Amino acid sequence: MRIVVFGGTGQVGQLIVSKLTAMGENVVVLSRQAKAPENNIEYVVGDVLHEKLVEQCIEPGDKIVVALGFNNSAFDTMSKGTANIIAAMKNKGASRLVCLSSHGVAESWMYLPETFREYVKHNEILTHAFADHGVQEEMVKDSGLDWTIVRPTEIVDIPEKGTFSVNMPTPGLKYHISKYDVAQFIVDEITSPRHLKEICMITD
Repeated sequence: MRIVVFGGTGQVGQLIVSKLTAMGENVVVLSRQAKAPENNIEYVVGDVLHEKLVEQCIEPGDKIVVALGFNNSAFDTMSKGTANIIAAMKNKGASRLVCLSSHGVAESWMYLPETFREYVKHNEILTHAFADHGVQEEMVKDSGLDWTIVRPTEIVDIPEKGTFSVNMPTPGLKYHISKYDVAQFIVDEITSPRHLKEICMITD
């Protein structure tokens, strides 16, 4: 069994890959730039927008992590890439999918702090990113696959805490979470599923 990480060279994606390989998992990463092979990591050169290449990354029974970042040169990269991944999974007989999204997408918009909502409204890149995550999430929910959507609050570069709240927006919680804790939650979910067909908000 392999775990394919799309977005495995991004901020959170790299940490997911590192944590998985530390556990002895075999990982495949699609990268736009050639990378030297590493222990337990197979790099495939290409772009998630190329459907046939995405399909070449996946084998029957693989588990899939989508941790795609936002590309401000194309406002629909995450949704289009995810559409290709879902199609490839169905063609290849892979069913488990964990998708990194963001708290504030779709119905969770109103649970964002008001100051941050106003900031997003006046930031073109963030506005498009939230919209594209919304399209991406609908694709995942309608896929028929064994999916989990992960919506972290603001991802920050602070040390790993090892504890966090899931689906509990309790007053007093900090509205951020370490990138290391986000990666750990996704690793836990892809290796030992607990939230099948659920959207999980995670925060400190």
